[in-house]
Amino acid sequence: MNCKSVQNRLSAYLDRELGGDELLQIRAHISTCRDCRAEADSLRALKCLLGGVSCPEPPEGLSDRLTANMMKLRHEEPRKTLRVSALMFASVTACSMLATLLIVNYGIGRHLNAPNSNGGQSGLGVASNANAEVLTTEPVGPVISVANFGPR
Repeated sequence: MNCKSVQNRLSAYLDRELGGDELLQIRAHISTCRDCRAEADSLRALKCLLGGVSCPEPPEGLSDRLTANMMKLRHEEPRKTLRVSALMFASVTACSMLATLLIVNYGIGRHLNAPNSNGGQSGLGVASNANAEVLTTEPVGPVISVANFGPR
């Protein structure tokens, strides 16, 4: 047994909670290791000092006060949680809507500028001839903007 394992089990050894081989191994190690023996003696002296200290009695009514405080906290906590939850829900919803608008508008913008199979532009499409470019009036799809979600 090494010093670390002995020092980890020293309190159990002094309280006689160990049995069998482990008890004998620790006893043998302490008899040969000066540092572990000093640690065991210090811990034994501390246990003797603390053993003579009486346990203080709790004040009268402590149990009732603790119970009352816990009941008060239990009734106040859900209200705070509900407010935070509603605010968090509204924030997440707003962020989700904004992200959706950005993704959809970005996707439409890419769709408008992407070349089609004829080598021209797709979407609203730019029809070209030798003289001028004319925009067609064919709809690409729904155009979503922040203005669509405002009050009417």
